[in-house]
Amino acid sequence: MKINTSWQNRLFKCPYCDAKSTFSCIYSAVGKYRDIYYPISVWTCHNCDRGIFLKHSPTEYTHVAIGEIEIDTIFPTNEPNVDSRVPTGIAEDYIEAAKCLNISAYKASVVMARRAIQKMCLNLGADKAKKFFEQIEQLKLLGKLHPDLADIATEIRFLGNDGAHPENDGLDEIREEDAKEILEFALELLDDLYIRPEKVKAMKKRREVKKE
Repeated sequence: MKINTSWQNRLFKCPYCDAKSTFSCIYSAVGKYRDIYYPISVWTCHNCDRGIFLKHSPTEYTHVAIGEIEIDTIFPTNEPNVDSRVPTGIAEDYIEAAKCLNISAYKASVVMARRAIQKMCLNLGADKAKKFFEQIEQLKLLGKLHPDLADIATEIRFLGNDGAHPENDGLDEIREEDAKEILEFALELLDDLYIRPEKVKAMKKRREVKKE
């Protein structure tokens, strides 16, 4: 291994203090196996003095391994969170979906994202006796779910379909980019339905207070 501590300071979001902080490299090294270089490094946060471990992307080129930082994974991962305006049960399922994504459990992430969206449908007043796709259509017809948002929810519900046999539930086709996209869609739904409306209400309330 070749030791290298000459990396310049970098900005990262600290998984401990949650600050976007400057980090300094205190240790880095490059291992080699079958003509592939595997760089790693350890960095400390200037805000809280705690450390993170970086696994860099493998490379065939030694100058890339010792001269560039192409991050593959950061440990520990940033702890996912959801705005407090989102109902607790829905938020918990979304956070679990995000945690599954962080550890590359893509199928589990999709299933939990789907569960969060179905809980959202029930929270908005969908009939418990109906199937998931029927609940989405019901909310769309009632005007509680914008057609565009209903389309997003429909795409999510196709995966991990309740009652489907394993070979037909679509989960075997899930890849990292699919899981990321579905989680982003889920967050967009939560933002449009719970977070943004409450922000608008708060703005109106502050404006009314100023008029008094």
